Amino acid sequence: MIGGRVGHVRVVGWSGTLVPAIVTCFCAGCVQVGVTSETSVAQGRAKVFDVELEQCIDRTGTPGRDLGAEATEAFTKELRKGTEFVAAAGARYRVACEVTSFVEGSAFKRWLLPGWGATVGQVTAMLTDTRTGEVLIIARGNATVAAGGLYTIGADTYIVPSAVDQVMSQLREWARAGAPASGSGPTQRGGGG
Repeated sequence: MIGGRVGHVRVVGWSGTLVPAIVTCFCAGCVQVGVTSETSVAQGRAKVFDVELEQCIDRTGTPGRDLGAEATEAFTKELRKGTEFVAAAGARYRVACEVTSFVEGSAFKRWLLPGWGATVGQVTAMLTDTRTGEVLIIARGNATVAAGGLYTIGADTYIVPSAVDQVMSQLREWARAGAPASGSGPTQRGGGG
């Protein structure tokens, strides 16, 4: 279940030193991302959504890390990037999110045997219409760094934002698609590997 109380987040810039590591990792093909979303019928919805982001919940119990805060920061940053969503307090639509899985992994193990020591991050988000209580979409992002060596050191620091990026891609796609036909029911969309 996704829940929690509404929180306010402070956006902190992402360190520029991680960008080369992420680009290298994506170019090397060692990050696998899978996304699933479930949508329900929503008639007459606008193309731009005013949304309020709840503080993300960390369901992993990872000691020494506040993955909920890391995911919230990544969602806040992603919401500001696009044009489909406008962040606003008391907005009609609410995004609830949670980190559902996290494995720190080991670059050394990935170097020895691809697949061993994988770093994994999974994030789920739910967009709800606060007026009707209807869940409009549930999106899940899965990011994995399963192969590589020294150049994948630090994958645990960008794996959750990578999963959030995939969730936001699904939310943007949903927003751009417009209202589904009445009676179309839930659909499954997937992407990545």
